Amino acid sequence: MCKCFEEQERRRDDGGCRSIRAPVSCDLCGDNAAVYCEADTAFLCRKCDRWVHSANFLARRHLRRVICTTCRRLTHRFLVGDNFSVVLPESKDKDTN
Repeated sequence: MCKCFEEQERRRDDGGCRSIRAPVSCDLCGDNAAVYCEADTAFLCRKCDRWVHSANFLARRHLRRVICTTCRRLTHRFLVGDNFSVVLPESKDKDTN
């Protein structure tokens, strides 16, 4: 069972995965997509993501959403930069009560 699904069950809200299903294929090469870049409105595999987001300093600023490898949905994990190892932590809503 994917981590996103487990978190979704535990939290009983939108959980780790978004309700929007991401397509399986990369918009550039057709391989399995690994991220979604909202700024480019593109689903990209790791190789194409590295190529696109290493083009210049502006492209390196794009936040990309990681696609869950199990359920193929967008997660709440983000990448920034041209290296796939730079993952920003998930944002957590905190109760102020």
